[in-house]
Amino acid sequence: MIVPPFRIRRFGRTYRSPTELRIDLGTIAPGQYRLVAVHNFQLEDRNPDLNECLAGIFLAARRADGGWEEAESFPVECRTLAVIGTIEIAAATG
Repeated sequence: MIVPPFRIRRFGRTYRSPTELRIDLGTIAPGQYRLVAVHNFQLEDRNPDLNECLAGIFLAARRADGGWEEAESFPVECRTLAVIGTIEIAAATG
């Protein structure tokens, strides 16, 4: 899957993903997922504009209880900005 570059305005700042992001869905377990735009604190951002931050994508799985995984619940140092889509990964056949 290819996520094109995007820009989100939230929390008084602009969050951007300046290049397309590629996700190999062949390595993902079957199920429903949300594509969540996140502020990624792990990437070094050398942009001198402190009101503009780097964004990434967190693939949040639907849990067995019907809720969704939250990016902040994982040790990936990011903050949820917006849900930008949902996808369903089908089980492989044969």
